[in-house]
Amino acid sequence: MRAYRIMLPRLEAEEQLMRIAAASLGSGQVKQRDARRAIDQLERAVHGGRRATAKATPDMLAAIGIAVIEVPPASPGVEVSDG
Repeated sequence: MRAYRIMLPRLEAEEQLMRIAAASLGSGQVKQRDARRAIDQLERAVHGGRRATAKATPDMLAAIGIAVIEVPPASPGVEVSDG
């Protein structure tokens, strides 16, 4: 029963999101900002209230000023110290 209560709103939101996307593409009557807001809300519902996140790549981190230093793995039998 718990799984049903959790998944039903997600499934309903997903179905509604598909209907809205189809209608928005076909009609062109909705302001872009309003359509985006409604779609964002439904996407959050589909994902259980969370937005999907992307794993940061070294290029993404560099773009925001975070240096990425790749360190080769330690050789077997060599003790590694972090300081």
